[in-house]
Amino acid sequence: MSSHAANRRGIIALIAATAAFTINDATVKLVTRALPTGEIIFIRGLMTVICLAGALAAMGQLGKITTLLNRWVAIRSLLDACATTLFVTALVRMNLADLISIILASPLIMTAMSVVLYNEKVGWRRWTAIAVGLVGTLFIVKPAPGSLDVWALLGLGTAFASASRDLITHRLSPRIPSLAIGTAACVAVTMAGALIGLTEQWRVPNGNELALLSGTAVFFSIGIYLLVKAFRGVEISVVSPFRYTLLLWGIVAGYVILGEVPDRWSFIGGALIVGSGIYTLHREAVRRRDLTGTNPPQ
Repeated sequence: MSSHAANRRGIIALIAATAAFTINDATVKLVTRALPTGEIIFIRGLMTVICLAGALAAMGQLGKITTLLNRWVAIRSLLDACATTLFVTALVRMNLADLISIILASPLIMTAMSVVLYNEKVGWRRWTAIAVGLVGTLFIVKPAPGSLDVWALLGLGTAFASASRDLITHRLSPRIPSLAIGTAACVAVTMAGALIGLTEQWRVPNGNELALLSGTAVFFSIGIYLLVKAFRGVEISVVSPFRYTLLLWGIVAGYVILGEVPDRWSFIGGALIVGSGIYTLHREAVRRRDLTGTNPPQ
């Protein structure tokens, strides 16, 4: 069973990963005004691979790049590429809020799958906390009624691919460096960007666009590394709900980088997300105390 310390480490890593990915996403949104999606994914991915490979070399782990041939690492990378491809394809046809709502079902999917695959024990209180967190995301993204169509299935596919990817991360050998796993994933995502680019008209980015893409590569690299660390050796049902903090960081990044001012519903949703996460931590502490037979000071 995963220790409380490992769960806490995973939670901190996941919160930091969502922050890095949010900054990346906000910057990418700026670049999408000038460049097509596939080109952005490809160039950012290429830069990210260089960043991660450089980090591996600096840490003397470049020889670990052979882990790319590991079966489970390869499957995880393929799932990452599938998630990206499905997301981009659905985004062309769907409202972004609807798509985000569907994808954020991933923690619920992970919890259900962890019960079946890893026999993790999840009580009704933690199920309720996860559901409340999901309701909070709906307050923030406010999906329009009646707008979902067949393309929503691609969004659901993204959620399943993401959940499966993180479950595989959970079972990877600790001897495989997180940076090597992240590099493998980034190679796959970069190839996905190249495939998407077959349907687009690319052009050479200017200096400002390259600078923004370089920034996205740095934050994307950090996010990939932390995301891998977040789900290694932890109890998935405890850590996974903190994926919802992605929306909290989105509110901040939207205001600071994009000048978007959140409404009161976004703040209500954020409160629900934070509350569900704190309650999940509380239930984990109670469960750990019950298992060890200790009681809090009176």
